Amino acid sequence: MEFSTILKELREKKNYTQEELGAMLNLTKNAISHYENNANQPSLDTIIKLADIFDVSIDYLLGRTPNNISYSKLTQKYIGKIRVTELLENLLSLDTEHRHDLVSALKYIHSHNTIFEKKNL
Repeated sequence: MEFSTILKELREKKNYTQEELGAMLNLTKNAISHYENNANQPSLDTIIKLADIFDVSIDYLLGRTPNNISYSKLTQKYIGKIRVTELLENLLSLDTEHRHDLVSALKYIHSHNTIFEKKNL
């Protein structure tokens, strides 16, 4: 998906008008319209601000990944004092065999969690 489409979808999801989003960025409504119509591209500074406003990664905003995982989500505490970034670093430090074992264990836990949730409905 293109930046222009993603920007428009994110803006509409937050119920911001082009004018409101422009005000947040110290830009005009026309500037936002030009971004959404692919007539102009924002500066790097504006891209960073947009990512912060919508709490998405720059890669997601630019259409480089379908995964909407922002920096703030990655740095949130996940379990106790462990942050999501630490979990990812630990995963990436494993060799292929242990990564496979971990994924298998996660799938097993997920399936049992799903079964448990269905029983409690």
